[in-house]
Amino acid sequence: MPVDDTDIADPTPCLEKLKNLGFEVSFSAHALDDWGDVSSPIATRVSDIHEGFTNPEYNVVMASTGGWCSNEILPFLDYDLISRYPKPFIGLSDITTLCLNLWQKANIPTIYGLNLQLFGKDTPLPDFWQFKEVLANPHQFSGFTREPIQDSQIYRSGRMSGALVGGNLDVMCWLTGTPFAPKIPDGAIFFLENDQGSNGYNWQMELTHLKQAGVFENISGLVFGKTGLASLFKKKSSFKDILDLAIDKYKFPVLIEADFGHIPNSISIPLGVQYELTI
Repeated sequence: MPVDDTDIADPTPCLEKLKNLGFEVSFSAHALDDWGDVSSPIATRVSDIHEGFTNPEYNVVMASTGGWCSNEILPFLDYDLISRYPKPFIGLSDITTLCLNLWQKANIPTIYGLNLQLFGKDTPLPDFWQFKEVLANPHQFSGFTREPIQDSQIYRSGRMSGALVGGNLDVMCWLTGTPFAPKIPDGAIFFLENDQGSNGYNWQMELTHLKQAGVFENISGLVFGKTGLASLFKKKSSFKDILDLAIDKYKFPVLIEADFGHIPNSISIPLGVQYELTI
């Protein structure tokens, strides 16, 4: 399992956790570089990703963290080359760019979920069962919540059924309008989350942007990750108030405060897998 693009000060706890879970981890050649605002120049990051897929010693390719600027390497990846080595790729946050494009352009099984950095958190080993389960068999995805869904998590009830597609809200907006924007299959279950730097007007502006771009037109349902721990809302506003404005014209069901995103032990979600949920 090689990892790429790290800015982790001390990866030792993460490596120990993964070792105890049964994984042997090695770093890509430039993973520990520190170059400008990113880990290394475009060419070396691309080289590391290509090597991660083509090296037969590795079974999984994992991003070490989220960060910034992974979109700038998208035009330089050899998707045909990568497609010949269909091993799973895992990442979160800014790595939405790679998850979506490796899935759709290289037909790689990609998982929006735990990266190396998140294994350094104080999470007991048994709690990583969902990560191991979805990595072993993505088609056995067990859902967006660890506990039964509560009434407070249902913004709009109904049935959703389709391919799982989504990622980080900021990144979705950055990709929209470019050749690297995802193609949203008809009937998709679209999932979104955002990081600790987000706030109410980020959510309102960016959801409106996706609405105006037509992203929500043909989906069967919308699922949002945790916002309470990561986003700041003004006293006279709430996440549900923002949804009232941003997705008012749609009828599809909406689940909120699901157990994924920038939180400890986020649920890992396999892109493209068919799933059905009634809330």
